Amino acid sequence: MSRNANLQALLQPSSVAVVGASPRAGTGGRILGNVLASGFQGAVYPVNPNYTEVRGRPCYPSIEGLPEVPDCVVVALPAARVLEVMEEAVAAGVPSGIVVAEGFADGDTPAGRRRQAELQRMAAAGGMAVTGPCCMGVASLRYGFANSYFSIPQDAVPGGVSLVSQSGGLTNAVTELGASRNIGFNYMISSGNEAVVEMADYIEYLADDPETRVIACIMEGAKDGARLRRVLAAATRKKPVVVLKLGRTESGRQATVAHTGTLAGRQEAYAALFRETGVALVDSLDELVETAGLFLHGRLPAGGRVVFLTISGGATALISDVNAVAGLQCPALSPAVNAKLQEILGVSDRPFSNPIDTVGMPRIEQGTNLASVLDTLLRDDGIDLVGMALSVKRTTAPGQQKLLDQVAACAKTAPKPMFVLSLASNSLAGDCRTFSGETGVPILEDVAGGMKAVRKLVDYAAFRGRERRSRTPAASVDFHPPDGAGALTEYDSKRILARTGIAMTREGLAEVPEQAVEIAGSLGHPVALKVQSPDVPHKSDAGGVHLGAATAEEVETAYLRVIRNVKAVHPHARIDGVLVQEMVSDGLEVIVGMVHDPQFGPLVMLGLGGVYVEVFQDAAFRLPPLDEQDVREMLAELRGGALLSGLRGGKPRDVDALVQCVVRFGDFVACNAGRFTAVEMNPVMVRPQGHGVAVADALITLPDPPGPVQEGELP
Repeated sequence: MSRNANLQALLQPSSVAVVGASPRAGTGGRILGNVLASGFQGAVYPVNPNYTEVRGRPCYPSIEGLPEVPDCVVVALPAARVLEVMEEAVAAGVPSGIVVAEGFADGDTPAGRRRQAELQRMAAAGGMAVTGPCCMGVASLRYGFANSYFSIPQDAVPGGVSLVSQSGGLTNAVTELGASRNIGFNYMISSGNEAVVEMADYIEYLADDPETRVIACIMEGAKDGARLRRVLAAATRKKPVVVLKLGRTESGRQATVAHTGTLAGRQEAYAALFRETGVALVDSLDELVETAGLFLHGRLPAGGRVVFLTISGGATALISDVNAVAGLQCPALSPAVNAKLQEILGVSDRPFSNPIDTVGMPRIEQGTNLASVLDTLLRDDGIDLVGMALSVKRTTAPGQQKLLDQVAACAKTAPKPMFVLSLASNSLAGDCRTFSGETGVPILEDVAGGMKAVRKLVDYAAFRGRERRSRTPAASVDFHPPDGAGALTEYDSKRILARTGIAMTREGLAEVPEQAVEIAGSLGHPVALKVQSPDVPHKSDAGGVHLGAATAEEVETAYLRVIRNVKAVHPHARIDGVLVQEMVSDGLEVIVGMVHDPQFGPLVMLGLGGVYVEVFQDAAFRLPPLDEQDVREMLAELRGGALLSGLRGGKPRDVDALVQCVVRFGDFVACNAGRFTAVEMNPVMVRPQGHGVAVADALITLPDPPGPVQEGELP
């Protein structure tokens, strides 16, 4: 199941030793209490040289003195004492362990990093699967153990959701929210620093665990982004994965380093990863639980067309307003469906819209009207998913119970998925807690969060319905960076990119004014002149650009001026010459770029040029390599993307040529990952349809050479 063969011992142990167990209410005492309270059927061994008995069980002085080698050792000791215990565990052949202490990489200190490196070395030597450090342990309601010190609510029930969280404290919140909604949990895993076993290992294991139907993750960052990408791509083809990603802001990213020592990475890279792999990305703990519960109890729809049924005109307006954010497809009702609903409900003076207002409770409550309406909607070929919006109460009134009973009865034979959308939040602590599990009809507890969860369900169903696409990069230019750091000139950058088949503007490099005049004459006036210097990546800021030189005299004068301007600002800069370039007057400006993410490597960005990127932040991101569908989806995300189709009488642009340009760019950066920190083609001029594209400017930035190792740091 996983690259760590002993992960099974960690997640399904038959025996447990708690080092640091005591009769007091400290960490060791609390963990031992949880182990015993969980009803664990295996052997439990308290380990503490200060006691001979703890909680009625024999207490042993050391791991070496145990009557057997336990499957899992829980180390409930301060960081300074952890390594000696782990050394003893490795020597005894213990296959798995849990380290709860802080003071490793989470502290972001040289001593903490050294301690974590030594823990990793020991675990590797013994083949141990270790969760933590800086974690709260592992528990399973399904498999019946709690090697942890987080609080499991008394009314929590076993079920199909498994939670993996790099935050221990938020594990408490999720299990509490889940218990209030009667959402059953299988595993609750606090992974902490992930010094040994990482998030990807747990996801890979849970993807094949028959008792896990939904994987929920609270993720701060990843140590091996490439492996996480591979694991998620495989896991989401088997079951849904719902992720709350922490560290999405600068302050949040800093907090993740302080908390677990994990780099959060670029939010755009994670969003691209989750989009590519079909992960349901959520924004809050409530949304995490709501979405996981919908996946657990609901069915995947065949399409995304949703109909909402309400008993309130205000509710229809609220749902419509919220849907502006959720983005669900709510089609108009067909004439045949509308006529049938009018007949059932006795409404002839107006047609029904979607969301449907049944004009009050009495009409829909009468007889079997609701069942007839639902049957009509469920049998319509233009509808994929039906939702009933109600103000679900903590104590269910007879009229509402009648409606819920009819919904449950319809669900038994319904050809399509159904759900109930509660207009009131925090209402499921009452009579309706068990409704979803008993009927297979999910109750969503909040309008905004519920509708966003439905959107995740629809998106995941579409992902599962698509054929898995291969993203192996095509053969591309093998780029070997020159010695030293810095930026390549535009001329050198474009010569490299041109070898991929990406079209560049016509141009030539002039080392003296006379060459510039000759090149301009061959290109045809007007031309642009740009100084070329590896020390001046931002040419315009230094006065190193002249546009629209229309005569030989202007070309010669412009050549001398841009050289003079740059030398005045950068007197020590190396100047290779001046690039003389054709002017493209019929192109729409697009930016295509790449930045290097510390976890995932190259991240491709596509946006409309000018103010669209700079002011409106109008850009789309993907992890390369890309195919044509990826690029077209990126273009569809851009708010300014309509300009490419010829908005307001403008000329339609050569989108096909742009798509090929971005695909080739993605192959280039994927094949040369790690050899540069950024690549930018800006602007890419997208000409009218049938006339292709031309890159007017490009910049390749190289990584800094590794510096000397500082005292106290690990190489």
